[in-house]
Amino acid sequence: MMKQQIKNQDDLEQYEQNFPLNLPSSTYQMLCDSEAQFGDTKALTFVLNATQYQNSTSYSYRNLLAYIRQTANMLYSLGADKDTVIGILLPNLPETHFCIWGGEATGIIFPINPLLEPSVIAGLLNEVKATLLITLAPLPNQDNKPQLWDKAIAVAKLTPSLQHIIGVTMAHHFAHQLNITLPDANREFVKQLPETITYHDFYTGIASQPKDRLINPHTIVPEDLSSFFGTGGTTGMPKIAMRNHKNEVANVLQARALFGDDMLNQGNVVLCGLPLFHVNAVMVTGLLPLSMGSEILLVSPEGYRGDEVMANFWAIIAHYRVSFFSGVPTLFAGLLNLPVGDHDIASLKHCLCGAAPMPIEVFKQFEKQTGVQIIEAYGMTEGNCGSSANPRFGEKKIGSIGLRFPYQPMQVMMLDGNGKFVRVANTGEVGNICIRGDNVFVGYYLAQQNQGIWVTDSDNHTWFNSGDLGYQDADGYFFLTGRKKELIIRGGHNIDPKMIEEVVYQYDGVAGCAAIGKPDSYTGELPVLFVAPKPGISLDTDKLMQFCQQNIGEKAAIPKAIYVIDALPLTAVGKVFKPALKRQATVMAVSELLLQHHIKATVSSKDDPTYGFIVLVKLDGDASHQPQAKTVLDQLAIHWQWDE
Repeated sequence: MMKQQIKNQDDLEQYEQNFPLNLPSSTYQMLCDSEAQFGDTKALTFVLNATQYQNSTSYSYRNLLAYIRQTANMLYSLGADKDTVIGILLPNLPETHFCIWGGEATGIIFPINPLLEPSVIAGLLNEVKATLLITLAPLPNQDNKPQLWDKAIAVAKLTPSLQHIIGVTMAHHFAHQLNITLPDANREFVKQLPETITYHDFYTGIASQPKDRLINPHTIVPEDLSSFFGTGGTTGMPKIAMRNHKNEVANVLQARALFGDDMLNQGNVVLCGLPLFHVNAVMVTGLLPLSMGSEILLVSPEGYRGDEVMANFWAIIAHYRVSFFSGVPTLFAGLLNLPVGDHDIASLKHCLCGAAPMPIEVFKQFEKQTGVQIIEAYGMTEGNCGSSANPRFGEKKIGSIGLRFPYQPMQVMMLDGNGKFVRVANTGEVGNICIRGDNVFVGYYLAQQNQGIWVTDSDNHTWFNSGDLGYQDADGYFFLTGRKKELIIRGGHNIDPKMIEEVVYQYDGVAGCAAIGKPDSYTGELPVLFVAPKPGISLDTDKLMQFCQQNIGEKAAIPKAIYVIDALPLTAVGKVFKPALKRQATVMAVSELLLQHHIKATVSSKDDPTYGFIVLVKLDGDASHQPQAKTVLDQLAIHWQWDE
């Protein structure tokens, strides 16, 4: 039976009835099924240098599975079992895929952002008692360049649980270009490690391992843990989300049902530019296309941030006949400044945007300039990755996060002050967005972080409370209206404000502070800091900013501005009332953006029952500047209206 296209809510429900979800037992089984079906088809292509984007290395599905099995077998030979946590500290390389899927076929992978400070990385590894870490070996003849190995050494010295470090060398990827030799046999760099840690070269370690089977006698079951991912922040100690194999394979099949198997099937090329320590890259441009016979294109170890990647973006799309890529609003805003020119991008059919709200103007201008369809989606690490999206074949409502994924119930719920279920929200009524289904994660690693995240409804179903506020319209489309979690989302990068605030509270003279996401036309939000001084203290914002730069572990989290105020707004029980500061920051952002475009206006705000507040804009002078002002204002992901 040919599966139907999902155009609306009725189609979605009918699809679920006609095609019951049949889950593979594991991510490894899903990849084995692809190997059997696609064999010598290209699975993975790696471009090292965007300035020489024509040069690449490719791996077939058969090659990829051979490396995955060898990696899994090496890890097993080092003592890894289903409960072993395997830290992965790597950029976007083919080897990263070998380690992600080989690691999941053996134990539990934990990909970590390499840009985090060593103390933060060590803290995460210590928390889960990781015994193995896979990272980059130092690159020869690169003494003057910072290397990930130096960070790994610092991490190793702070992580007593580590027993093994596996080094992946990049030298073979471009030795023929730069005449770089592989590390010598003495491996002097290994002597920097603590004596309690044994070093293993990745390629030496896998060389003697079987390519055609797993030597681990354990049979993976759907409930086995597969991965840990940090969520809720990029600094300090993010929450660690625990996921199992069922979560990951279910979410892949849910996405396939909504989008259609022909979107990423054999012959399609999927560009992966987001980092492989993030679920979007691992799932949307990883396991999803690999389950369907697509070819994944990795562009530079740094992805979209790699040298000259953006400058050559459309040339890369044209050269490799890319049909799909996933990004965040920042990426699409940046691409508006890069004309397609003479490049033939007819192969590019769809782009997926998630992680943060897409400004309406960016959405419209991108589709107008490129003719490429943007699919707005919504998801979270706790739901494996995706939870809803605008249907590929149906109506796309700009500003909506679309229909729920098939086989994953999603509802807006009204909860009481203790987070307990009261009732399902009415159509158009704002409440808490909750999800349940096979894709929903096991829970956070620390038991105390699981308090209040589960909601039991009147039918005794258990739901995950996303912490996001929104409503559902009469057609079944969901809309976000705010974030209860207070995360700052900078270009799709989640920043926990508490990690900024904890640093600032260490500064002498600070009585109180609050980090807020200030709307920005390029990144979506930028972190800014409101700070109240102690009585009689005059704070020097330049010195405080310098303190932040020196002590906040992630550059993206360093505040872009510091505002000194007499006192922080407080609730009746004495908590900082951040919505008031968010409102103030939003009004400032609108005023500043209009001024940048030489538009004079009075900007204020008013209470709103749906969105909390709406920005009011009153132009100075006649209304002839309204069209220009509207275009400018639509660059921000905010709710505004004219002040008549």
